[in-house]
Amino acid sequence: MVTQAGERIRVAVPRRQFSGAQRRAFRLDKLFEPYGIEVCPLGSGPWRPGQGEVLFVNGNLNWYPAVKRQLLKEDPHGLPPVVIWHSEPLPPPRASGLPWPWLDHREVVKILLRDARATDPYTNYFLLRRVHRRGLRWKLFASTLERVEFLQERGIESEYLPLGYYEGQGQDLGLERDIGVLFLGAPTLRRRRKLAYLRRRGVEVLSLGDWKDPSLWGEQRTQLINRSKIFLNIPRFRGQFTLLRFALGASNQALIVSEPLYKPAPFVPGEHYVEAGYAQMPDVIRYYLTHEKERSEIAENGYRLATGQCNVSRSIEKLALTLRALAQERRTVEDPNTGMPAHD
Repeated sequence: MVTQAGERIRVAVPRRQFSGAQRRAFRLDKLFEPYGIEVCPLGSGPWRPGQGEVLFVNGNLNWYPAVKRQLLKEDPHGLPPVVIWHSEPLPPPRASGLPWPWLDHREVVKILLRDARATDPYTNYFLLRRVHRRGLRWKLFASTLERVEFLQERGIESEYLPLGYYEGQGQDLGLERDIGVLFLGAPTLRRRRKLAYLRRRGVEVLSLGDWKDPSLWGEQRTQLINRSKIFLNIPRFRGQFTLLRFALGASNQALIVSEPLYKPAPFVPGEHYVEAGYAQMPDVIRYYLTHEKERSEIAENGYRLATGQCNVSRSIEKLALTLRALAQERRTVEDPNTGMPAHD
């Protein structure tokens, strides 16, 4: 870690506009501070000279319209080095054997309206492809192995940087687990159909999902998951693994039951969570609801993995070192305030 004030660097970070309940629990400025990185918030505007030596985009470039326009339209030579940590869906790679997903009507409408909230696999892929073709000085990280593999197939270089457990996401509170099966997530058409199938087979599922409901965020969400025996994973798109969702369930020591997933490492089915197709899932759920010892053992394994190896602090360290290296490289060749060569 960096301690000398003279070695500090400034990183420009656009901020996504959220309503109160939706704010991400971890703060980049606090996480970057030990590495000598000062976060320069851009708000909803574009980057300007003097606002940071490196531009960091967290999550999805489409969420930041002003920065997106800037990266797609302005002269690449007048822009700082760019680091994108992409954590939203992409189409599945060929090796997965999974079909490219259908979109529900809400996602299609967002595409047609060019809505900044659009985060479907196709919008995300085509945007990254456009950035790739611009010739920017950039570094792309992807949050799952599946996404890295897909991008590699398309000739876009990226590096795996998992987005996992962060402090405040969850903990074992030792509460009575009086909820059998809990599902948290946006009620997409695919998810509604899977939930309806499970209910027809006699499985009672408490299904909740509202971005604006404060009871589904923070401490109240932690308490809710702590009351649940099983945390059900139904991905937005078939076979898609999301480490952040697994970390949410596992860090609150609920047993995760999921459909089969492509490359869920480091989680291992049967050891850290339970995997089953939907035809078998009702029987699997009923088994673990009535076999507390086996359920608790797997949940404990998932908890240790999520809060240990999958702690986001490991990714933050790698990210911080990358940002520092790009900033130092830029300092050797140009004035960070003007973008002009620093010397002849």
